[in-house]
Amino acid sequence: MGIIHTNNSIDICRMKFSRLFYDSRLSFKRVPTNWVVISIIIGLLSTLSIYSFLYTLNEVFRLFSSGYDNTPYIFSSSERSFYNLFFAGLSIVFGNSIAILSLVSRPSRAISRLNPIRKRILNDQIFLNFSFSYWFVKIGLVFGIIAMCCIDVNFLPSFKFYAYLLLFVLYLESWKALSRAIPKHRIKIQLLHLVILFALSFGLSRIDIVDYKSIDNGLLENNPIINLPNSKFHDEPLDWRNPRISFKVELDIKGDLAIYTENKKRIDLNDITSVIVNESKNLREELINHILVQISADKNLDIKHIKKIEAELISINQRRILYVLSEDVLTERYDVRAIKFRILKDVLSLKDTTDNKIPFYYSLPDFADNQIPMDTLAISIGSVVKINGLKFSEEKFSEEFEKYIVR
Repeated sequence: MGIIHTNNSIDICRMKFSRLFYDSRLSFKRVPTNWVVISIIIGLLSTLSIYSFLYTLNEVFRLFSSGYDNTPYIFSSSERSFYNLFFAGLSIVFGNSIAILSLVSRPSRAISRLNPIRKRILNDQIFLNFSFSYWFVKIGLVFGIIAMCCIDVNFLPSFKFYAYLLLFVLYLESWKALSRAIPKHRIKIQLLHLVILFALSFGLSRIDIVDYKSIDNGLLENNPIINLPNSKFHDEPLDWRNPRISFKVELDIKGDLAIYTENKKRIDLNDITSVIVNESKNLREELINHILVQISADKNLDIKHIKKIEAELISINQRRILYVLSEDVLTERYDVRAIKFRILKDVLSLKDTTDNKIPFYYSLPDFADNQIPMDTLAISIGSVVKINGLKFSEEKFSEEFEKYIVR
């Protein structure tokens, strides 16, 4: 009696063999269309939620790091574009992973519950989401807290390349086990998928979750960024134990003198003394004589305004003053460079005078050439600039003046 092999018997044996050793093949064509749509919607909603969270968290850290002594943290257009694109790309990768989890986690005719590749895909996507998120949050909190209190961390342009490289590596990680499930035309499908995700990332980065322009205007309203004068010379690092009272000085849009206190309030020139007196009441008596008044003045401010401020300070016997300098305002928000100065009594004559009566220079006594003190320069600034009687052009004046500065 012969054994007759039919197609049906072969198919039955193949099904039993596949059920015994688990079928590792995936057929996404057999996934219900409604479940594919639901998975895509879940991925897009997750992407938008993650992007909103990262965007808002970045703005919160920026607000906390914008104090008074440090410059308000205002992102430039290039910085904001980079951060938005990075957060959008990170959110898209996570959202794509969540969509894959949603699609594969539900058993169907296309994906068996016991399929080994299905388990690998689930494990890879869960590891990618939770493990990287845990690491990223820890690193982000560390840098965020440091930026709020101590050091200004400038990620651009050094970390831009590595940030984009990180997004690409995360994208490849999401395809590690998924590529096994698509043996045919995998490269074409993966490239098309990459182009779609990149387009979504770019489009998402154009969305501003928070009205940052209003926040920037609020930060700058009573705590402006002062265009400090540049200088190669400054005094030694200041003793942090000495109490300081800081003021920011500039001209407003109307051309009036604007003075801002540490409490982010605008005051008039005559109110400086009352602010110092009120602040000194909160100090121990032995510290009052060590108060330093720190002035951050715009480099284009006329010297007559500076002298009037000095006249107000000397009227309450406040002689010690610091003039803040900086080579780069945006990257030295926590590194205060200043020149120490002791106010002379002669400036007291300028108090309560009108601007028109303030002299632009003080005439020096007539010294003979051999009687000029070693630490004094006779500088005349008018139509011609002179140092000790010698004429110099405006270009050569700074170079010549630096030769006399003793470090």
